[in-house]
Amino acid sequence: MRLALVVLALLLFPRLARAEGVFPARVDVIRIEGLVRTEPYVVRRELGFVEGDVVTKERLDLAVTRLWNTSIFARVEGEVVRETDARGDRVVAVLRLEDRWTLNPLFRFGSGGDASFFRIGAADNNIAGRFLELQAQYEYFDGFHGGQAIFRNPRLFDRRVELAVQVDRLVRPRWGFSDQRTQAVVEVNGLFLSDRLRIGARTSAFANRFLAPLEGPRFYPEATETAVLEPTLRVGRIDTVRIRQRGGSLEVRPAFGATTSEVRDTYAGFTFEALGFLMLGERWNLAGRLRAAGLTRVPPHLMLYAGGLDLLRGFPDNYVRTNALALANVELRFTAFDSTWIALVPTAFVDAAAFRQPTGAQASAVAVGAGLRVLVPKFVGTGLRVDVALPVHAEARAVREPDQGRFGPVTPVADVGSAQPSFGVFQFF
Repeated sequence: MRLALVVLALLLFPRLARAEGVFPARVDVIRIEGLVRTEPYVVRRELGFVEGDVVTKERLDLAVTRLWNTSIFARVEGEVVRETDARGDRVVAVLRLEDRWTLNPLFRFGSGGDASFFRIGAADNNIAGRFLELQAQYEYFDGFHGGQAIFRNPRLFDRRVELAVQVDRLVRPRWGFSDQRTQAVVEVNGLFLSDRLRIGARTSAFANRFLAPLEGPRFYPEATETAVLEPTLRVGRIDTVRIRQRGGSLEVRPAFGATTSEVRDTYAGFTFEALGFLMLGERWNLAGRLRAAGLTRVPPHLMLYAGGLDLLRGFPDNYVRTNALALANVELRFTAFDSTWIALVPTAFVDAAAFRQPTGAQASAVAVGAGLRVLVPKFVGTGLRVDVALPVHAEARAVREPDQGRFGPVTPVADVGSAQPSFGVFQFF
């Protein structure tokens, strides 16, 4: 009788022991818990090991990191335990996860001059629980209709290869003109060396036509068709841990373009970007970005732009128009409150840029500020970003209206010393 009770207890309540102290361990069973929407094979594909493989602590940590980096989980926990029951000892890799809500509405609007526009759509990066992304938007811009569709498969052929396809016809307001671009983009990237090396390329073909501006005196560039090839090399990895990030990366992306412009029929360029994230204690996150970019001579609508909601806060949108740009952003983020449905993250930041103006003169701009991120950790890519930036330095010789024929559109004027609020969605780097 006693033996029967012991056997029953072992069957109903198996003894568990953590196996971290005995790594490496040959895993007999992989157990996935907590999934509601996501298919189990999506999780297994990220692990990098199967039943029967020898798993080290490093391999388990990488598996947990990869699951976080998919961005479709609000909680990821992993451990290796040893179970003892009536069938004997088994080593079990246990993954405990919580799905995020990944279907999000998209909305944007604006107005200026005699024109107004709005965009509406939706995005989901876990279609049918298969870790596939689909995004669609409709745009109305002062009587013109357009839209955008994006499909992304981060694990093409169940390998660590990403395919992204994008087609759109959208209008980008610039100072002096509104750029209506119709384009198609295909991008393929492969991940290697524990995701610390990414190699790929992006090809795009687009046509530019021009509409009335929202701001500034009219200046219409010539209509063009353009094709661009951009090989990409990135070294390093940025890891997400819930709403904070850690790690660093260096990315180089040269560009080779051909266009129908009378200014230049071919051009070349490059973008260099370094990212760094440091988690300080349980609540602080220090984030930094350094970007350098350059282009040979191109028409105004193909130049590099900065200013507005993200790259250079506190300055007017399109304040920087250049062929050579160096940009730095530093943010100190503090997680003041974090729960399943809401997180509050106050932020202090510095944005700075050095660039060559269309006139050929060198210039620089600096802004400091603070803001608040109101995030929804249960949802993917949602949350409100509110920033108040104070431009403290603006060294730019503006292009005036009489000089448009020589140097292109008029330069908007920065309001140095005056606080400039801005509203956006989520983080921008």
